[in-house]
Amino acid sequence: MPRERNHLGYATETIQLNSLADLDQIVSEQFNLPARPYSTDINAALELVANVLENYECPHFEISRCESNAFPGLPFAVSFNQERWTYGKTAPLAICHDALHKLKGVAVTIPGSYYWSVD
Repeated sequence: MPRERNHLGYATETIQLNSLADLDQIVSEQFNLPARPYSTDINAALELVANVLENYECPHFEISRCESNAFPGLPFAVSFNQERWTYGKTAPLAICHDALHKLKGVAVTIPGSYYWSVD
C-alpha cells in the first residue's frame, strides 16, 4: 500500500504507539541502530543525530531551546531540514519525532507524549 504524501511532499505513514519504549523500538528499526532509550536519553538521541549526519546525503540538523507563546510547554525546536520544525517537551522526544517524520516518512502518535510538528 503506497504511503500518503503531505503538502510538503513527505511520504507519511502514521503509527499509533502506546509508550516511549515503542518509539525507541521504531527509531531503532527505522535507522538500523541498537536498542537504546532514544526518546528519553539525550546521549542516545544525539547518537541518532550523529547517524544521520554521517549517513545521509546533504544532512542538516538544528536544535534550539526557547519558550514560545505559540508552543507553551514545548521549548525544544528541532529540524532535520531547513524549512520546518518539530517542537517538543524534551530534546530527545523532538529529535525522535522529527527524524522519523522528515527522514523516514513516519509520523507517530503517543498518548501523553507532547510534541508539535509544524508542517
